[in-house]
Amino acid sequence: MPESELEKLWLFLTIQNNFIFGKTFETNPDLCRRLLQLILNLNIQNISYTEREKVLEARTDSKGVRLDIYVQDNDSNHSFDVEMQVADSDNLAKRMRYYQGLIDLDKLKHGQHYSALGDSFIIFICPFDRFNAGRHIYTFRETCVECPIIGLTQRRIY
Repeated sequence: MPESELEKLWLFLTIQNNFIFGKTFETNPDLCRRLLQLILNLNIQNISYTEREKVLEARTDSKGVRLDIYVQDNDSNHSFDVEMQVADSDNLAKRMRYYQGLIDLDKLKHGQHYSALGDSFIIFICPFDRFNAGRHIYTFRETCVECPIIGLTQRRIY
C-alpha cells in the first residue's frame, strides 16, 4: 500500500480502533483513571498497574480471553477491565460473567481466603445503545431476587 494511503488511513483512526484504544490508556494511566472515575463514579487515587491486551487462561484446553485494558488499583484492591466493543452482539452478559471469573481466578493464590478478592469491574464501551433504552450507561450489580435490599452492601451468603 502506498505511503499516502497509509497516512490517510492513520488520519481517520478513532478511539474505536483497537491499537489507538489500547495505546491511549496504556501509556496514559491518569487518563485511564479519570475515565474509570467518570464511568463508575468512584474515587480512584492511584492506578498501580495498567496492561494492554492482558491474556487470561484457566487451562491450556479452555477458552482464554484477551482483555483490552486491564487496570489494578492496589489502594482499594479493585480490578478493572475496559473493553471497546464496536460490534453489537447479544453475548455481552455471558462475556462479562466469563471475564469476571477469569479475573478472579487470576487473583487468589493457593491457600488464600476468598475475602482477599477485591471488587472487579467489567466495562464495555460501545458506540451503540445495546438495550435501546436511550441511556449512555447501564450498570449491573449482583442482587437477591427474593430480597433486593441484600446485595453488594452485605457480603455474607447463608
